[in-house]
Amino acid sequence: MVGSLQSHQPGNKLADLSGIVAPEMDYQQLIDVGLSEDFASFERRLVVTAEAMGFPIISGVLMRGVLQDADVQITSVGNTPEGYIAVAKDLGETRKDPVMVKLMTQAVPIIYDRNTYVAAGAGDIWEAQAAFGFKTGIAVKLHLPGDKHFLLGVDREDALPEPGSQLMQMVASLQLLAAHALTAADRLLSPKLRKGDLPKLTKRELDVLSWTAQGKTAWEVSVILGMSEKTVNFHLGNAMRKLQVSSKHQAVLKCVAAGVF
Repeated sequence: MVGSLQSHQPGNKLADLSGIVAPEMDYQQLIDVGLSEDFASFERRLVVTAEAMGFPIISGVLMRGVLQDADVQITSVGNTPEGYIAVAKDLGETRKDPVMVKLMTQAVPIIYDRNTYVAAGAGDIWEAQAAFGFKTGIAVKLHLPGDKHFLLGVDREDALPEPGSQLMQMVASLQLLAAHALTAADRLLSPKLRKGDLPKLTKRELDVLSWTAQGKTAWEVSVILGMSEKTVNFHLGNAMRKLQVSSKHQAVLKCVAAGVF
């Protein structure tokens, strides 16, 4: 349950790499999350997207350092129910939460319910949060440079689907959302990014990113620029590596935030 970390808050349908379509989220909706201009709009867009996915609660955490360290820095965004906020701010309770423990030690998404907590000997934690709607959910963790992590979780009262395509679709949707939310969270918490702060990109890399920012596929960009699709992906890969991001969408958002185009 990622919502247990709280602090003062400073188009086209998508498919993941396995081909599972996320029917309630379109490309523009995710781009808007990544381009949020402040925490208020960021939080609002996250909540709306989570509701479209079938989850009334969403919690995002940008963590600098290690959860168990005394000097860990945490900033959160989301719509944790008011009655649970006091408990959610307790870092000691967070460190005992089995979902958080799993997130910090595993690289795969975590799907949880009451059994997850009972198996970890933390049934009392589940009982306390279940009264506020945190009965079952999905959480993911993404890494950022500089010993930073971004955690995003969605929660609800209704049971999740049995293992299968529908549950895989929910996990894929959250991973897509997290990839875009990560960019906004890091940008909003860090000093304003300037064009001069970006590594030098070649003209071709900028051309490819510019057309990608307009929603063009690699094949469409190849036709527009008169190069092979393989070459387009080559330039995208170089740009992603230079910008230290893990997807073309994050590369686009980082360039937009710096005013490159």
